[in-house]
Amino acid sequence: MILRHGTMPVMLKSKKFWGIAASFLFLLLALQKVELEKIPEILAGLKYQYFFLMCISYTFEHLIRGVRWQLILSGRAMSFKHAYFGIVLGYLFNNLFPARAGEFLRAFYLKKKKIAPAGEAFGSVVFERFLDGIVIVALIVFLLHNFTVTPMIRKASFTALVFYCLVLLAILILQFRRSLFEKITDKIFSIFPVRLSTFFNSIRKSFIDGLGLIGQPFILVQAIVVSFVAWAFSILTVWLCLQMFSFNMGVAEAILLISVLSIGSMIPSSPGMIGVYEFCCVLVINGMLNLSPELAATFGLISHSVGYLYVLGAGFIVLAIEGLKFSDLRQKESEEFAAN
Repeated sequence: MILRHGTMPVMLKSKKFWGIAASFLFLLLALQKVELEKIPEILAGLKYQYFFLMCISYTFEHLIRGVRWQLILSGRAMSFKHAYFGIVLGYLFNNLFPARAGEFLRAFYLKKKKIAPAGEAFGSVVFERFLDGIVIVALIVFLLHNFTVTPMIRKASFTALVFYCLVLLAILILQFRRSLFEKITDKIFSIFPVRLSTFFNSIRKSFIDGLGLIGQPFILVQAIVVSFVAWAFSILTVWLCLQMFSFNMGVAEAILLISVLSIGSMIPSSPGMIGVYEFCCVLVINGMLNLSPELAATFGLISHSVGYLYVLGAGFIVLAIEGLKFSDLRQKESEEFAAN
């Protein structure tokens, strides 16, 4: 077979291609020791009533994240309904499209509802990652303090810990040395075409303006507390799934699993952490907690599927309530991102 000139290089330069390739590789690694004929017996023994409890836990997590988004944009008249709907739509697009498309969709959604400019809305999403980083650092510290981890997880934990600590430190420095940061970035942006430089300036302004919450200690503390509550429901969801499998495990093991999954989310992959999620579950349940690879892989596949299907269902319900067409929303969100 003769490939046309330039076909392979274009494919190899595609982030989507490498994301799918990474997901496929991690899925193979997760399933490599699994004896597939044992899986039907595992599925037959599941306590499926926990499925509904997991959906309730997911709902509360998203509702609480909606409360947090309201806090971050406290200077804007955003209703709780729009905050919650934006969160759900963001998860939907993140699970279906690469490059964190849901973050841009949320910004576009607030602009469409005339709640906040897209740049400011995107800045609020960036600030959410800052708050999540605080929780993830706490989870990693808990992980390293309470469990004897494998060398791979220990190395990844320290890498993630250093990364998040540097990000948190950088954000604090930016808040108190804004003028110096702007001078440096102005010189860097000046080498780019005017349109691209304008886009970078808009993102920079949104990012720094989003940090204004740091100067409001009371609201900031509220947002941090709400972030821990939201993550507590994430842990609860994992614990409920452990109970579905009748694993004799407590909250500590659920925190262990959610910590490793948080570290795994940093690995580039296809949308929704396909493959990486299952691999992380096998690392913990089989590699650290010494259960069979079949149980570990099945847990990963089931828990991931429940979350994925919940997000799809909730997302399309929100689209129906809002009278939005998925295809149109995707096109307009892409056009908005390209225009910026």
